[in-house]
Amino acid sequence: METFVLLEAVLYRFRDLLGSQNFALFCAYVWGVILCRGPHTVSEIYQASGSETHYWSLIKFLSRGKWDWQAVCGRLIWVILSYLPQWVYIYDHTHAIKTGKKQFGLHFFRNHRYRKRNTNQSKFHWGHQFAGLGILGLTSVGALLFPVWVHLLTPGAACALAAFESVIVLIPPGLIIFDRGFNNRKYFKALIKQGHHLLCRVRKNAAFYYPALPKKKGKRGKQPIYGKRAHIHKWTYDDLYVEALDKTFEAAHQIVRTKMCPQPVHLIVIRTKPKKSQPYRYFLVFTTDLTLSVETIVHYYHLRWKIETGFRDSKESFGFDHYQVRSQTAIQRSVVLSFLSASLTQMMALPKFQQAHPDALPKLKVALKEMNIHWYHPTHWTLGLIARYVRWQKSRQGFAASFFQNKNNAIFKNAFTDVAG
Repeated sequence: METFVLLEAVLYRFRDLLGSQNFALFCAYVWGVILCRGPHTVSEIYQASGSETHYWSLIKFLSRGKWDWQAVCGRLIWVILSYLPQWVYIYDHTHAIKTGKKQFGLHFFRNHRYRKRNTNQSKFHWGHQFAGLGILGLTSVGALLFPVWVHLLTPGAACALAAFESVIVLIPPGLIIFDRGFNNRKYFKALIKQGHHLLCRVRKNAAFYYPALPKKKGKRGKQPIYGKRAHIHKWTYDDLYVEALDKTFEAAHQIVRTKMCPQPVHLIVIRTKPKKSQPYRYFLVFTTDLTLSVETIVHYYHLRWKIETGFRDSKESFGFDHYQVRSQTAIQRSVVLSFLSASLTQMMALPKFQQAHPDALPKLKVALKEMNIHWYHPTHWTLGLIARYVRWQKSRQGFAASFFQNKNNAIFKNAFTDVAG
């Protein structure tokens, strides 16, 4: 059985969310995104899908089709979690750099990697900003990131908060990992209200306080929440070995309070000293889940970078930022389907999925030998490598004796270009 055929049963789980015609276009669009080799414009996706419908049907499916992208994301989350024994959420923002002024919502955002004397860049980019959520699955083959939800943001903090509030009611309660840019009481208050826990990095000069002592009897007023301020440089630091990372850190931890979060938090501080003549550097993370061990907290935050590589893979292999549609609805739906295609492709690397379908993916060395890849020696299946293997299988399947010679030559040339490139 060909690898890409195994996902047809997974796609059918979205059948009740779309009408018959929209479901056919939905399947065609997803297969087009997975099998497309070049830029993931609607034209390239239509050609890669092999759909017998008209090209304009995909345009109408994105802009005027009667289907709810939030419901599709919710179903995708349910499908992914059914295959994962242990998981956490990761939330972050990303950008898509665009040119032109015909698309909805284009605005300037700062280029944080700007370098002086470089005439080929600007201090500001012109494009779209997105909020994205990924599910990090902790499996026997390693940590796998599944991008499952994305929302187009317009300028302003209110839109970003509204987008975050719309996703936390969509997902089952769990631990959500943030970068330090999301240290905001409004975010954390909405998150805790829905039964979630947070894990976030914080600046070294952030204010933390010890829990207040019980109020003396007969003293008026409410029980105070914040006690004396905690000074992390006065704490006692011990060696901490994290087995998952195979590293030893110099760390200290306490249960403290902070005005950024309405609940007590477990604060972990890691200090390093690059040179004896230099002062200590401090790395701070805190979580509201007081049941987690210090080693687990450090390991989880170390995996936060997976969301950055997940954004990169979605942009490079699944056309997250290649869209050329104009309306807000079409842009939103195209990026959601890009995330869905990436997650379904990544699903084939799951041990539980491979147990249900033994022929889902062959051994890595066998696949590399079949594709004649001898210069690359990975240790495990990556998202880009899975997409490459599926596209190679599809190109090989297209070669048949019933075709005319010129068509077979074109198919063989494309397949050879894909493997060699």
